[in-house]
Amino acid sequence: MSRVIIAGAANGLSLTQCRTNRKKVYFGTGLATSKEESLGFGFELLNLVLTALVIRTELDADGILHEIGTVGYAISEKHRDRLINDQLNLIAKMTRGLDAADIYSVKLSHSYHDSDSFKRIFKHVKMKLRAFSDLVNFQRYGNYTLFQISQMKYLYDIEGAAVKVGWIIGNKPVLDRLDANEVESLIHKGRLSEYYFDSIYRYVFPDDEFLFVYTPAGIDLINGKRYAPYTVTVSQNRPLLVDPIKPYLSGIPDSRHKKKCLALYNKRIIHNWEYLFGEIETFGHMTDDDRIIDKLQHIQDRILGKNAD
Repeated sequence: MSRVIIAGAANGLSLTQCRTNRKKVYFGTGLATSKEESLGFGFELLNLVLTALVIRTELDADGILHEIGTVGYAISEKHRDRLINDQLNLIAKMTRGLDAADIYSVKLSHSYHDSDSFKRIFKHVKMKLRAFSDLVNFQRYGNYTLFQISQMKYLYDIEGAAVKVGWIIGNKPVLDRLDANEVESLIHKGRLSEYYFDSIYRYVFPDDEFLFVYTPAGIDLINGKRYAPYTVTVSQNRPLLVDPIKPYLSGIPDSRHKKKCLALYNKRIIHNWEYLFGEIETFGHMTDDDRIIDKLQHIQDRILGKNAD
C-alpha cells in the first residue's frame, strides 16, 4: 500500500503512466525567510528528504532533485556563497549517510537564470499572468511569483522533475485546473506558500503532468508556530539538522507543542526511515516519547556519519 498521497493532474497517476519520461522527485529549499537569514537546515528537512526517497521507491523514479533557492535575498554575494557552501557540504554528508549520493542531485537556482530556456519560460509566464498585474498584491510580489513558477517549469522541462514535494500548513490539495477567478482569489488572499505557487502553476501550465505532494510545516517546540521545515532562524525554537537531537529534545520542557512535534517526527521521519531501511531497535523500558527520541538520534547519527552500524 502506498505511503504517500499524491495530488496532481490525475489522482493516483504513477510515473509509468505519464506520457513523458520525466522521473525525478524534486523539492526546493531556501537560504532565508522573508525576515531573517537561516542558521542552517532544520532537522525537519528530513521530512522532505525521506518523503522524496519513499516516493522515488514507490514510483520507481530515477532520482532526487534538490534545488537550493539562491536569489532574492537581502544578503551579500560573498555571504550567500558561504551559506550555499555550508549547505552543499551538509548535503554531501547526508546523502552518503543515506547511501543516496548516486541518485541525489543539487541545482542552484541562479545557475540557470541566464539560460535561453529559462528566459523563454519566464517570458511565457509573464504573458500568461499579465491579466493580474493591476492587483495590489500582485504588484507587491508578482515578480517573485513569476520567478517561482518559471523555476518550476524549468525543472519540469529541462531537469526532468515529475513530482514536487513541498510543505503546507493544513491539508488542502492543489486543484487540477484553475480559472482566472480562482487565481485572482489566491492573489487577493496574499498568502505566499507552496500551495499558492503550485496552484498558479496549474493555471499557467494546465496540461503538465506535474504531481504535488505535501509534508507538514515545521513546528516551534515552545509556542507551536509553523514554519518552513528547512530553515531555522534565531527567533525559532527548533533544532538544526546538525544539533545533537537527543539532548536538544530532552532539554525542551514537556508540553502539547512538544508532544505534537514528536508525533510529527515519528510519522514523517521515523516511519519513512523504517520503511526504507528497516526497523530501528530500542532496548529497555522507555516511554513512547523517549523511544521516539532514541530513534531520532539513531537516524541522525547514521545520516551524519557518526554511527556505521
